[in-house]
Amino acid sequence: MKKGALFIGLFILALAAGQAGRIYAQSADLSQAKVVEMNGSAQFEKAGTSAWLPLDKNTLLSEGDTVKTAHGSQVRLELVGNAKTAEIVVRENSEFLFKTFRHDEGAKLDNTLLDVEVGSVLVKAEKLVGNSKFEVKTPTSIVGIRGTIFEVNVTQA
Repeated sequence: MKKGALFIGLFILALAAGQAGRIYAQSADLSQAKVVEMNGSAQFEKAGTSAWLPLDKNTLLSEGDTVKTAHGSQVRLELVGNAKTAEIVVRENSEFLFKTFRHDEGAKLDNTLLDVEVGSVLVKAEKLVGNSKFEVKTPTSIVGIRGTIFEVNVTQA
């Protein structure tokens, strides 16, 4: 009888955890990144499109958008969710995707996953609150941070 009660308790706990994840996903809003400084040229591709557009100062980016910088170019982005979550400097010849870029104002959670395909990205992340996540993925690794300055370099295969 105790094993059955334990199983039912664990089942209810797992169900509640899954439901909480769905509630977060449904109530989360898209965060935004704003281009605050740009040297040279860069492009971006909005989520769901296949057209590369020129990136300009004050362009707003969100989840699913991809950024690509040209040779000799650099872009500085300010990421904002519940508050400013990070500042990113995208170096020349780089390409990355805002794979996940959401926040939940009510729960004070931020969830960011940058997928760096190639190039160099300098991240100055703010201290995260609670269960917020900030991760950077490369073709060979994934790094989770809580508030620090670091640079990711991915060379082309």
